[in-house]
Amino acid sequence: MKATRVAVVGGGLGGLTAAGLLAREGHAVTLFEGSSRLGGKAQSVKVDGLTLDTGPTLLTLPHVVRGLFERLGAEELLPPLSELEEQCTYRFADGCGFVAYRDVERTADSAGELRPSERRGVHGFYAEAESIWRAAGEPYLEAPFEGMGGFMARVARRGVGALARGMTLATLDELARAHFKTEHLRQFVGRFATYTGASPYEASAAYALIPHIERAYGVHHVRGGIGALAEALGEAVRRLGVEVRLDMRARFTREARGYRVGPPGGEEPFDSVVVNADPLDSLGRGGEVLALSGYVLLLEVDGRLALPHHAVLFSSDYRREFTELFGGQLASEPTVYFCNPSATDDTVAPPGKTGLFVMVNAPAMPREPAEAERAAAAWEQGAERVKEQILERLPRHFPSLRGRMRVVGQRTPVDLAAQGAPGGSIYGFLPHGLFGPFRRPRIRGGQPGLFFAGGGTHPGGGVPLVMLSGRFAAEMASAHLRRGA
Repeated sequence: MKATRVAVVGGGLGGLTAAGLLAREGHAVTLFEGSSRLGGKAQSVKVDGLTLDTGPTLLTLPHVVRGLFERLGAEELLPPLSELEEQCTYRFADGCGFVAYRDVERTADSAGELRPSERRGVHGFYAEAESIWRAAGEPYLEAPFEGMGGFMARVARRGVGALARGMTLATLDELARAHFKTEHLRQFVGRFATYTGASPYEASAAYALIPHIERAYGVHHVRGGIGALAEALGEAVRRLGVEVRLDMRARFTREARGYRVGPPGGEEPFDSVVVNADPLDSLGRGGEVLALSGYVLLLEVDGRLALPHHAVLFSSDYRREFTELFGGQLASEPTVYFCNPSATDDTVAPPGKTGLFVMVNAPAMPREPAEAERAAAAWEQGAERVKEQILERLPRHFPSLRGRMRVVGQRTPVDLAAQGAPGGSIYGFLPHGLFGPFRRPRIRGGQPGLFFAGGGTHPGGGVPLVMLSGRFAAEMASAHLRRGA
């Protein structure tokens, strides 16, 4: 029997996952990638001996990643994963600090130094976060979301209590206020809304499942960075026979018996298509409000300094910050995140050097062409302003950085938009509201044989979830092709 042909449009982690699994099933897979490199947003750069990621910087749910490489028969290609006991250091505008650990008792002890009652709050919060995970998170991730009926059936198998819990969830900020007395710990909880590009004052309390996942499954560093993981996955799919076509932007059109896919004038027939790109436009939802974008600064630091692997430097007024961002403005005082991979991995920086990935949230750009052009031009000044803010804030919290930092690169929403992100939005879809997660674009497209993968579709952004979307897309495409055969 002639092998069925599947086109994968886009070589991010979701597309690579789908391509590899489909090839493993025996399908003839061609992957079209518009740039010269695979990985999508999961890229790294090498500057003066430093290796720095420019996209995601941490890994959770490591069993999802290991399971994928096992399915692809490529376990030996997976870079080593290192778990961080000290998951993230938090610094606040008043000079206080707090550290989240894998060990919840150590986290509670650190919170108790801010206020003794917060120790009890940590235990209560993580207990509730775990119940949210059991009630809603596990059923949301264990199968493609095809509608509330199937999801609620999966929830119901966990008992009536799970159903009741799901119907009483408020916003993430309200959940934080139910457990914590200090704004410090409320900011800590609210930060996890930004994992989806959302505001903690509008996003569902369901996103408390993210800190639970980090506590239960750990925060991990990939040796060589997330970019090394993308390279390993690219090697795995090539080894399985996937035909990879770089520097080739492809479009797809539906035909009576399948699809024609390829660059204009070079389209070829395929039986099914997996699109690893934001699906909002394809689904006629291009006018929706977008999730946040971000500004990234890459720094070379003189000396191998004793800095945490991950740190967040919060603004003094978190609510004002999100009001400004979703009002289309840069934050007057942004929260700053940095990743220092050399704290764990001595391969990413030469002796006597430290490399820092630094990021602040930024509003997505308008999508109307004239407004987008004006916004892109404004980023020339905006980038300088944010850069100055970052370079001032970092040594205020970590004095050893003063006079040692050199800028080696930056990424703005304009760069993300050039990669195909709508309006430069990192996640595209904005999941605000109690039912926001259920409005996320689905993997199954509106036409037979069309499927989506990536951070813009179910189940969401982040390395393991994007890989899950690719796995679900591959399974659904295979089932469609079997029915067709």
